[in-house]
Amino acid sequence: MINTMTPRQRILASLAGEPIDRIPYCEHLVDVNVAMKSVGWADRLGVVASTLKRLGFKGLIRDLLLAQKAGKNLGEDTPFWTAAESKAIMRIGGALEPSLSRLLGRDNITFWGPAGCFDNFQPYRLNHAERNKGWSADGIIKTRNDLDKMVFADIDEVVEMCEEFLDHKDEFAACAMVYLGIDPCWHSMGFETFSMSLIEDPEFVGEVMERICDWYARCMEEVCKLDFDFIWAADDIAHHQNPFFSPKVYREVLLPHTRKVAEKITKPWIYHSDGNLLPILDDLLSQGMNVIHPLEHGSMDLKELKKNYGQKVTLVGNIDLGNLELNTPESVEAEVREKIGILGPNYRYMLSSSNSITANVKPENLTAMVKALEKFGKYDEGLY
Repeated sequence: MINTMTPRQRILASLAGEPIDRIPYCEHLVDVNVAMKSVGWADRLGVVASTLKRLGFKGLIRDLLLAQKAGKNLGEDTPFWTAAESKAIMRIGGALEPSLSRLLGRDNITFWGPAGCFDNFQPYRLNHAERNKGWSADGIIKTRNDLDKMVFADIDEVVEMCEEFLDHKDEFAACAMVYLGIDPCWHSMGFETFSMSLIEDPEFVGEVMERICDWYARCMEEVCKLDFDFIWAADDIAHHQNPFFSPKVYREVLLPHTRKVAEKITKPWIYHSDGNLLPILDDLLSQGMNVIHPLEHGSMDLKELKKNYGQKVTLVGNIDLGNLELNTPESVEAEVREKIGILGPNYRYMLSSSNSITANVKPENLTAMVKALEKFGKYDEGLY
């Protein structure tokens, strides 16, 4: 019998394929409203009280006022937030993460700052006349003349945000989100320009990739010095059926650049991409990640994946987002039990949705997923 583990111990053991007390729940993004609606009022008040305690009452009131000011005109034309407002909102989010994880039974907390996924912070900007256009500008970089539009953020600013987040780490496994570089590249070029350039001018794609990956490599070198337990590296590079490019193009044009980032990740790390990764998975795994996420529902044969790769890497995810958004708690429980049966053996599985807990997930289905994990995910009850 394995003694009850802390969330951090559980995640780190699963990352290494070591014995654990139960399958971890490791979700990189949870919609706060859905999480709150999934529990009773007493638990909601507990989250608020915990956050008040972490930030200090006076500080929270000040920060909430700043956040209200920043979000008062949210929409497509939302102006960029000031530095003070940005820090206030991230401070609230960082303090809220442990409370949400405790509430849901999630074993990790996630900081998105290095990935630039906050609207108020981007690793680089492409259009200084419209400051809300960061790397996800969908097509600003069309020719080499556009390369100088990529002005990168100060890495010291990233480190400062990370340190603020880690002040609230508690007993959870803390991770920092980052990109390896392909996703920012195709967003910045626009998918059509990116795809055509891979055929007609792959060197141009390589030049964009080089700038992006050099910044992320330097960023990871500094972030990995901090007290994060693992890194979560994202790059959406595949459709439901196939990768966006051939294995040859991936190996020759893109992989040499993302490898530079991977080499600077000195913590255990998770790799995220939706879609079917099997055609390039051997090359992908050569970068040294410990985990593949999120196993998009229906994109890969789970039994084949577990058989061929389940001894090498931990697998995370596959609870169908459509099921969580559209169906019943009973349906969710049945799916969790099925997926645990396929992916759970040998300690190398962590439960999560097949992407993230979106605003469309039914609160009762989120509750059902967590309760099903508690019911079926313990390793000392003869399930495996």
